[in-house]
Amino acid sequence: MASEGVGYICCLIAVLFFGSNFVPVKRFETYDGMFYQWVMCSAIWCFGLLVQLVMMSSEDVYEPYNSSNPHHLGPVAPIGPASRTDDWSVKFFPFAAFGGALWATGNIMSVPCINSIGLSMGLLIWGAANMLMGWATGAFGLFGTGKDEGINKALNYTGVAIAVVALGIYTQVKASTGKSSQAIDVEDGILPLRAGSSTKPVGDDLRNVASEDISAALPETVVVEHEQTAGLPRPIGILMAIVSGILYGNNFTPPQHMEHQGTGPDGDHPLTYVFSHFTGIFAMSTFWFIAYCAYTRSNPRINPRLVLPGFVSGIMWAIANTSWFVANNSLSMSVAFPIITSGPGIVSALWGVFVFGEIRGQRNMTMLSVSIFLSVTGCILIALSKS
Repeated sequence: MASEGVGYICCLIAVLFFGSNFVPVKRFETYDGMFYQWVMCSAIWCFGLLVQLVMMSSEDVYEPYNSSNPHHLGPVAPIGPASRTDDWSVKFFPFAAFGGALWATGNIMSVPCINSIGLSMGLLIWGAANMLMGWATGAFGLFGTGKDEGINKALNYTGVAIAVVALGIYTQVKASTGKSSQAIDVEDGILPLRAGSSTKPVGDDLRNVASEDISAALPETVVVEHEQTAGLPRPIGILMAIVSGILYGNNFTPPQHMEHQGTGPDGDHPLTYVFSHFTGIFAMSTFWFIAYCAYTRSNPRINPRLVLPGFVSGIMWAIANTSWFVANNSLSMSVAFPIITSGPGIVSALWGVFVFGEIRGQRNMTMLSVSIFLSVTGCILIALSKS
C-alpha cells in the first residue's frame, strides 16, 4: 500500500485534472453531449489499456522470471489471489468493470436531469449524493467494503458537512461567457448555444463540471429560456439526479469489495483494477451511444472537431481517476472521496475567473470566495482526520 503522502499527492493530481478536463473542449460545440462522452470514454479505455501494459511488465505486481521452470518464458502468476491461468493471460475483473458501468450510466443520466431541473440544481443534488455515497461507503463499510479504520470521526464528519455546504454555495455562482455580454443563468438551466444548435445543455460528472457552460459560445450567443415542460417532469428530474449521484458514488465499490473480501488483488496493487474498471466505462458508454443512435434513427448530432479535444479530455479524466484508485487505498474512501469530489470545483472556478473571464461581479466573487474557503477548510479537516 502506498504511503499517505503518495495518497495526498494523488488527491492533488485528481483534483487538478478533474477540474481541468473540460478545458480542451471549451471552444467546441458539444450539442447534446452524447458523442463527446463516447469519444471521452474511448480515450479512458485506451489509457486503461496503457496502465494494463505497464502493470504486465511490473515486477511489483508480477513475480519475475522463474529460472527453475524452463517452461516459463515470461512473468508468472501475480502475487495474491488474482492468479493468471498462464504466462500470457491478462486478469480481467468483471465485477470491477461493473463499477465502471455504474459511472457511465450515471453520466448519461445527467443530461436529462439538467434539462429537467437545471444545471445548478443538478450539480447540487447529484454532487452531494456522489460525495456522501462514496464517503459513507468507506466510513461505514457499506456493501461489504470494510469499515475504514483509524479515522477521527469528529474531524471527518465535520469536514464532510462543510464540503457539502460549500458545494451548495458554489452552485449559486452564475457565469457569463467570455465572448458575450449576455449573462448565462446556469441556475435556470440557460446555456450558451451556437446559432442553430441544440437547445439542450450538456451534463457530466460533478468532478468534471464547472458551474458555467460546457460548450463554446459565439459572440451571437443565443439565450434560450428554460421551460419546465421542455424536459422530464421536475420530480422525475430530481429522482434521476439522486440516482445519478448514487451511481457515481458507488463506482469504486466493486473493486473495494473485492479487496476486502479477498476475491481480487489486495490494497498493495490498486492499479490492477484500472483496466477492468475503464473497460466497463467504455462498454457501457458504447451501449448508451448505440441506443442514442437508434433513438435518433441513425441521425446523431456529431461534431467531428470534437474528436481530438474530446480524446485529450478523456485522457485527463483517466489520469485523475487512476490517481483516485491509489488515493482510496492510501487514505481510505472516507478521506479521499470528499476531498476529490469537492476540490475540482475550485480548480474549474479558477479557470473561469483567470483564463476565460466568465465569473465576474461582486456577488459572484463573494460567493465563490466563501465556497473556496469552506471547501479548503473541509478538505483540511478531512485530511487531518486520517490519524
